[in-house]
Amino acid sequence: MKIFICEQDPYRAKLIQDILGVYNYKLITVNSQSDLFRQAYHQKPSVIVINELFPKKSATDMLSKLRDDPVTSKIPVIFIGTELYSEMKDKPAYMFDNLTEFLQEPIKIKNLRHYIDRWTTLRSLYIKH
Repeated sequence: MKIFICEQDPYRAKLIQDILGVYNYKLITVNSQSDLFRQAYHQKPSVIVINELFPKKSATDMLSKLRDDPVTSKIPVIFIGTELYSEMKDKPAYMFDNLTEFLQEPIKIKNLRHYIDRWTTLRSLYIKH
């Protein structure tokens, strides 16, 4: 299973790779927003993990762009961040689809692993077709 790690800071990307590397996922680090869409077209990831500082404009714009694109519209997204989490937790649930998770930093390894397993191994339980 391919997991995209969207992170501009190489040290943070390495940290997430080290955390998830022991679970036998194929981890691909993406450094820019344009690379994300280009690589998603070619490699079709199972899950996209995005840090709040990764989007050029805003996280909500990035999410809407991901959901509007036919290739990435059904790929689960995990946003990680502090400001983003506090901003999104106050929004009504109907504003977001069931393929998006928001994790607050600092992330706990078991929480991140749980969400990735949810979208890879247990996906059929959470996705209504």
